[in-house]
Order: sequence, then C-alpha cells, then structure tokens
Amino acid sequence: MAYKHNLPIPVVILVLVVLGLGALVFLHRPPEEDQIRQAVDRYAATLGTVQQLEIHGNVADIIHGDKGTLVYAEFEKKDGTWTFARNLALEWSRAVNDPETQKVVLRHLGERVSQRLQTSVSFKEGITFDSRLGRSPEGLLLGQMDVNFAYPKVGDQQRGGKYTEFFEWKEGRWQSLGAGSLFDSLPRR
Repeated sequence: MAYKHNLPIPVVILVLVVLGLGALVFLHRPPEEDQIRQAVDRYAATLGTVQQLEIHGNVADIIHGDKGTLVYAEFEKKDGTWTFARNLALEWSRAVNDPETQKVVLRHLGERVSQRLQTSVSFKEGITFDSRLGRSPEGLLLGQMDVNFAYPKVGDQQRGGKYTEFFEWKEGRWQSLGAGSLFDSLPRR
C-alpha cells in the first residue's frame, strides 16, 4: 500500500520564502565602511569626550579630551571583524627616536649637502630632529622629520640649513619616501 503525501503548494512556497528571508537576515553583513565606522565608534567611546572624528580608509583621526589629543587610530580586520590595531602617532614617535631611522635621514642629508658643496661631509653628534605627523592635501598620513644644521664655515660666515624628509606608513612600518629637500637659511644682516 502506498501513501500519498500532498502538501498544499502555498504552504511549501511560504516555508521556502521564510527560510530564504531568514538566511538573508542571518548572513547579511553591513558594507565594509559601516563595519569600520562601528569599530571606530566603539574605540572612540573608550577615549572619553571626542571633539572631532574623521575616517580615512582604515585610519581614524580622532581629537579627544580636554587638551585636544590627536590619535591616528589604525584598524585591522581580524576574524571578519574590524578592530583597533595601533596608534600611528605612537608608532611615529618610536620611528623618530629609532637610531636606524635617524641614520637614514642623516645619510640622505649628507648626500644632499655633498651634492651641493661637491665635497664629502660629516655631521657631529647631537643633531636634533624635529618631527610632526599630519595629512597631506591629498589626505595621505605623512610623517615629517626636519634637521636644522650648519654648513661648513666660509670665511667668518656660517650659513644654516634645514633638511626635510617625509615618511609613509606602509607594510606595518614608517618608510622614507626617499631623500628629502634641502633649504638654506637667509644670512643674517
């Protein structure tokens, strides 16, 4: 004896539609921009009062606190979720104080000055580096290192100079964009 199971077609269609909608709701993820924004908002909430917040790709520029502290917060996707990875301002501070980074900058400075003077040059210990971190007009996050120095004396005159080199955060570290620019100080009157 055979049994015939007849399910009404509208019930089958209704079950399939409900299962399809359930799968869409369960599997649907917001767009990447929304996911990053949610991660930035969660992180910014840990900083207290936020005065300004801008998102550039996976880096958020966040000004917070009473003193207006600026954080360049980089976010990474781990296990499908965007999370705070590092403060690029702290990474920049480490790079500026790293002896290897300073050697690269001084080598580039030496090359520029040697080209200009057509002679080899060397620098004494104790050269100070000034630095800053900011956005270019195109929106790139760039680190800038400046070195104030004195050219070799000519007669009784000694001119000053300034060397500026830029760095970009790339592949998990600050990397030089190559030899920078050399500027001359105007002589004193």
